[in-house]
Amino acid sequence: MSVYVRDTLSGERVEIGQSGRIGLYVCGPTVYNHIHIGNARAPLFWDVAVRYLKSRGYDVTYVQNITDVEDKIIGKANEEGVSWEEVVHRYTDSFHERLQMLGVGLPDIEPRATEHIPEMISLIGELIEKGHAYAPGNGDVYYAVETFPDYGRLSHQRLEEMRESEKGQTGFKKSPLDFALWKASKPGEPSWESPWGPGRPGWHIECSAMVEKHLPGGADMHGGGTDLLFPHHENELAQSCGAHPDHTFVRAWVHHGMVNFAADKMAKSIGNVVDVAEAVERYDRNAIRMWFLQSHYSQPIDYSEEILEEKRRSYERLMRLYRQISGSEDSSGLSDELTAQLRERFDAAMQDDLNTPEAVAAIFEVAGRAGQEVSARPEAADEFSSLAEALREALTVFGFDLAEELASDVDGVRVRYSEEPGEDVLRRVAARELARRGKDWPVADRLRAELGAEGWAVEDTAEGPILTRR
Repeated sequence: MSVYVRDTLSGERVEIGQSGRIGLYVCGPTVYNHIHIGNARAPLFWDVAVRYLKSRGYDVTYVQNITDVEDKIIGKANEEGVSWEEVVHRYTDSFHERLQMLGVGLPDIEPRATEHIPEMISLIGELIEKGHAYAPGNGDVYYAVETFPDYGRLSHQRLEEMRESEKGQTGFKKSPLDFALWKASKPGEPSWESPWGPGRPGWHIECSAMVEKHLPGGADMHGGGTDLLFPHHENELAQSCGAHPDHTFVRAWVHHGMVNFAADKMAKSIGNVVDVAEAVERYDRNAIRMWFLQSHYSQPIDYSEEILEEKRRSYERLMRLYRQISGSEDSSGLSDELTAQLRERFDAAMQDDLNTPEAVAAIFEVAGRAGQEVSARPEAADEFSSLAEALREALTVFGFDLAEELASDVDGVRVRYSEEPGEDVLRRVAARELARRGKDWPVADRLRAELGAEGWAVEDTAEGPILTRR
């Protein structure tokens, strides 16, 4: 089986994993605040990609770093009057908690910047020896951008078109485009000893050092948002290729699009953010997964309450059909036909640049066809064993929660639901079911209308009513 991804550097489709092994490096969070729903796109997408690749037999090493020393962290600590270590501990825990809320697993390796200071110092030393970096004598070390002729290839820019990406102390940088590899210590900031004096690493050098240490054969894929393309990834490429020009650093750069909020990129600096915890509570994690996966990772995606509500409803419709057929014991010809279609289309989509929207479309199409059959012949719900298994496999790869919905017995009626409705709503659903059994249609219709006006839909099944949010 071959898997191809679109490489940002070359613009070409690149085959990965020919050896059966795949090394993946993804830029993780700078832990100075809670992650918002836009920050969640990368870990959720790569969680799905890793699930898929492992399910198809690849030996995947997934590395996602944590930046635990950086200007924003120091600024947050100073603002709150606490240590930078306290800020790091608090928001690293928060990051892990929010991944758990989304059903996102942790990477195989989660390196931290402060654990790799010796590797970064060594790499900086090599860049100085090769003429790509310089120490002006003030304790800083800078990368000399003009020494790397390919600088700008990844972000498709020319040097003369670039603007200064980070400010240096006036008079110490040879060129405005040069960037810091090592920063001299300042009062009240964390620092480590180095050949250039006490200080701390620049942001970009950590990822170069971590890829080299944890993926010594190079990264088959290096992931991150398009906001990291320049300067972060451009600088990573310059550092690693400058120090080790004969060594493969990255085989394919894979960038995901940004999440937009009211036409602007979702960002803490703007203030237009929605915390992951709030989003999960409001819509549930399955709706968030559906929202992300129905857009190709490389494209920007819009956030709105209406969009998330629609994704929640569409997921519930899919689960309704899945639960109807999940207990099937037989497989009809139609079931086997739809199963073959799903498996073929699912793999074809994921092998072609991890195309989750096409894979999700295949799921909905076969589910829709099965749903039509069950609606026409209710007994057909017991004839989709093979399709139920294929759906279970695909939905599990995509990380959806297939746990059975909650259920309550009210006045002798078993009511199933995926969202806690409250005692009053449950009693009216049960009363409606009893009215139906007694053929008291006016009462049943009135109760259905009341529930509908409050945003609830009731599906009548042989096993009792199923209550869902509209």
